[in-house]
Amino acid sequence: MFSRKPKKPQPKKILFMTAAWAHNLWDELILKWEIEYIQEHYGKNIDITVFTYDITGSIINDDKIKYVSYFPNNFGGEPLKNVGYFFKNILLIAKADVLIIGWGGILFDNEPGVEFWSLFMEWSFRVKIARMFHTIILFWGIGLEIKEVKNKMKLRKLFKPGDFILVRDAQSKWLLDALELPSVQVQDIVFLHTPPANIEENTDDKLVWISVRGGFLGENESAIPLMYDRLIELGYNPIFLVFSTEGEESQNDTIFIRKVMIGKTYNVTKSISQTLDIFPRLHSVIGMRLHAGILACTHDIPFLPISYGPKTNDLMELLEVQHLGIQAREFSMDMFDANWNALTTNYEQEKLHMKIRHNHIAETLKTNLKNI
Repeated sequence: MFSRKPKKPQPKKILFMTAAWAHNLWDELILKWEIEYIQEHYGKNIDITVFTYDITGSIINDDKIKYVSYFPNNFGGEPLKNVGYFFKNILLIAKADVLIIGWGGILFDNEPGVEFWSLFMEWSFRVKIARMFHTIILFWGIGLEIKEVKNKMKLRKLFKPGDFILVRDAQSKWLLDALELPSVQVQDIVFLHTPPANIEENTDDKLVWISVRGGFLGENESAIPLMYDRLIELGYNPIFLVFSTEGEESQNDTIFIRKVMIGKTYNVTKSISQTLDIFPRLHSVIGMRLHAGILACTHDIPFLPISYGPKTNDLMELLEVQHLGIQAREFSMDMFDANWNALTTNYEQEKLHMKIRHNHIAETLKTNLKNI
């Protein structure tokens, strides 16, 4: 009668370190689906903490999820706060059962204004703390867009043979294979997204989304307003859908669109939540961003890709839409006219094609995630 009550099992402490910040819709969707996947497959007896640079960018409505700032975070402007962030980061990593790093390009040297050395040192700090305290590390859907050989070689100091590494693209896998670091390529978890049941009823047969990104079109930026005007001439209602509203021009869609459309009147979403709400109504998508093609696929919407690099080339191949694709540096109105005509002429076939690809990719993804 005086025996001890059985102790309740302690919840597993799981940390998420993703690119969930800077008010980027895609990063927030990825985090949302990663958390829901973990909750669905491993039960509710887990304690989740998300590292972020700005909690106001989150679209997750779950009071049980805690948020904490990365270290460093605006170190120059708030040095005292960063002292607290430093010790808080170490304590949480040390006490965690699992540290999940990803989704996204955690290391890259191919974008203007980005210092590879700074990114590398930040991730090295976090990973070393986890290894020191024997916290399990899962690299989930990471991207490594690295050009410089010296930067590629540094990866041996971050990753170790035996790490569980899931990469998002073929280039990242090839790079790790060359360094004898085994990895598995998985598709974006948002491919598991299921659109609203009444999507057909809400579709606007004239609403066309244009997704653009700064820094990759070069002189061809001048074709964006021409493309916008052409769609109007053809009787469509084009709208720029914004995915990111913070950062420099190459990351901030709002700034870039304002620059290329200067002096013109145009339609544009004002926030990432508005972008998400309007998506099911689209007739078709013309997109540079990786995000554009994946959401088009999950909503069975025809997609005309404008590719700017390896990851968007991989997406064109995955979706099997190379016949509609245009390389950003080669973009011209003649190419756009030809490919847009092909899309609209075969609209129903393209729509069915996206549905088939979505089903296939989602099933493959579920299989690849079983070992997590």
